[in-house]
Amino acid sequence: MSALSRSEAQDARRTLAVLVRAVGWDLRLQVRYHIVTVAAVVTALYSVALRGLGAGRSEELLVSILFSDPTMIGFLFVGVLVLFERGSNTLHAVVVTPLSTAQYLWSKAVSLTLVSVPCGTVMGLAGGGLRTGLIPLVVSLTLTSLLFVLIGLAGASRARSLNEYLLLVPLFLVPMNLPLLGLFGIADSWLHFLIPTQASLILMQAAFDPQPSWAVVYAVAYLGCAVAGAFLWARRAFDASVRGTRRAR
Repeated sequence: MSALSRSEAQDARRTLAVLVRAVGWDLRLQVRYHIVTVAAVVTALYSVALRGLGAGRSEELLVSILFSDPTMIGFLFVGVLVLFERGSNTLHAVVVTPLSTAQYLWSKAVSLTLVSVPCGTVMGLAGGGLRTGLIPLVVSLTLTSLLFVLIGLAGASRARSLNEYLLLVPLFLVPMNLPLLGLFGIADSWLHFLIPTQASLILMQAAFDPQPSWAVVYAVAYLGCAVAGAFLWARRAFDASVRGTRRAR
């Protein structure tokens, strides 16, 4: 291995070590702000309700409930975290720390996803009927949570108060929830495939009933691209609003 390769490997390890520490710190903050507690209580209530419904519940209802979990954690909880940090001047302190914008964003996204995925998985198991296994559900919960957290970070970076952030949330939630109309057969349209959450629903449905191969490939690829795009947007918004280094779009 060349000296340059060794140096790059060391830099990658240092970057990963910083990210791991940041994720651990964010998880502690989520415990302190009772985010984990709220998520656990909501999961328990949904799980009890789903067990109570048993065979009386529809697959569409179960998928919509599973879909709501990363939505709530991604949009609402990340807003609470960022605005708490802004209020305590912690957010602006990030500018003078070794933590890069990318590390800050991924720390929030990964830590909240580590809360969202187990919660959604428990609800999926409580609902029963996972005929094709957990993998499609876990993949969908992971990518969907990352997507919503990063979009939430883009919005929270601009907001100055919780009320302002809550006014921004519907601007993202309404279009992202349109594929639910197709799920329940209310208004099905090929245009829903342009919305990333259509991919989320396809993967969640794949945990209960086999989906066409092309649909699964589309869902994974499109969600992956959407996560990458949301990260770039969140980084631009954070740099513009917090670091003041570039203009947000």
